[in-house]
Amino acid sequence: MPGKLTITRKISYDTFVQVMEKKGAPDSLAENIIAQRKYTLSKLDRRFVKELLFGSLRWYAKLYWILQKTSNRDLDKVTAQIKTALILGSYQIFYMSKVPDRSAVNESVEYIRYAGQANAVKFVNGILRTISRRAEYFPKPDKNKHPSQYLALQYAHPKWLVDRWSKRFNFERLKIILNANNQQAPNTIRVNSQKVPAHDLLNFKQSILREDKNTVYNKSLATCLVLKDSPNLEIGSQFAEGKYTIQDGSSQLVGHLVQPKEGEYIIDACVGPGGKSGHIVELSKGKAKVTAVDFSLAQINKAKTNLLRLGHDKIEFVCQDFLDFTPTQKPDKILLDAPCSGLGVLRKHPEGKWLKSPRIVHNMARRQQALLKHSLQILKDGGEIIYSVCSFEEEETIKQKEWLEREYKDAVSFPELSTRLPENYKYLLTKENILLILPGNKYSMDGFGAFIIRKNESVSNCRQAK
Repeated sequence: MPGKLTITRKISYDTFVQVMEKKGAPDSLAENIIAQRKYTLSKLDRRFVKELLFGSLRWYAKLYWILQKTSNRDLDKVTAQIKTALILGSYQIFYMSKVPDRSAVNESVEYIRYAGQANAVKFVNGILRTISRRAEYFPKPDKNKHPSQYLALQYAHPKWLVDRWSKRFNFERLKIILNANNQQAPNTIRVNSQKVPAHDLLNFKQSILREDKNTVYNKSLATCLVLKDSPNLEIGSQFAEGKYTIQDGSSQLVGHLVQPKEGEYIIDACVGPGGKSGHIVELSKGKAKVTAVDFSLAQINKAKTNLLRLGHDKIEFVCQDFLDFTPTQKPDKILLDAPCSGLGVLRKHPEGKWLKSPRIVHNMARRQQALLKHSLQILKDGGEIIYSVCSFEEEETIKQKEWLEREYKDAVSFPELSTRLPENYKYLLTKENILLILPGNKYSMDGFGAFIIRKNESVSNCRQAK
């Protein structure tokens, strides 16, 4: 007799199908489904959806390998809904200890009925019940003879990516990186220093505990804190009042590299959701002039909402491709948080492991060079570009610096980063004067890369970059 499919699983399974078919971001797709169907979810429900959806994406390859070994049919030829039911069902069995195996099996079967594929019920039920009995062990590739194959399977990463990183990192270092990519990111926040001054931080942390029932942990950055649980975003919360925003520690370090000063004109070339623009305002105590640029109207609107919540209402917004943007005044600094491969933030975007291709690094590097070239053209002499990417790939970090040195020679220089970073983070600097953060670092920050370019003379007076 058919059972009942819970709303949380319906959202999770339907979103997973859309992620794999539309190649979109799981959190955005899930929110769209919730809004369109007018579902009302508790905080606990949302946590369940996130765990099931993101966890299944993290461990997709390993789960699929087990399922394919268990099945007598080629799973590459089944429908997206059948594949989803098997992946999410097996994730609950292996990784969600509080979910009874029978619930994982039964609701996966009900999803197939709900998806109008009742003819596959017996097939899905049989495979998941076999897996729930842990009836068979399948030997993995030998880690000594086939290390890349072993790591790709054991840590659920595409083999092309493991092969790529194997050329840079030894086996043990690579295990740390891969393992870190499969962990949930901490709930890191940046306290809005314009609403919560340094002397009031203790009261702020106590109010988070008292009002939001959330424990706060200190980080070594003054305004960087970690919440034990997901932040309360509801009306009347500390978040809604603009006292903090959600931002990873690596992104917060970028604000320190910008080192904004009173009276400076600063352009945020790719503003995104606006986190770094807000930090620039706060570090300059509201005395720097900031223009935020982005080609996406949706991102501009999101940035406006986020920054107005924080009380930053003096920022100028421009919806335009930065390559087509020419300011009326040459800026003192440009924050170029450039589009990138995103391979440093796979723990937050696990779908990227399966939706990205080996060409992405090369393609993004070319785009970054075009943005760097344009930035130098519009920057004032003596001005700075603070270049950052949520990637630690060589083509997007050290090789970009080498390209600038080769193409622009004495027209550019690279200010020392150690004078701008807090003491505890200087160990992250490379001998090439690049801030390079690998996954699995001691502060549990996103993978990241950054450096600073100073324009010494008019770029028109030096050999142009090709």
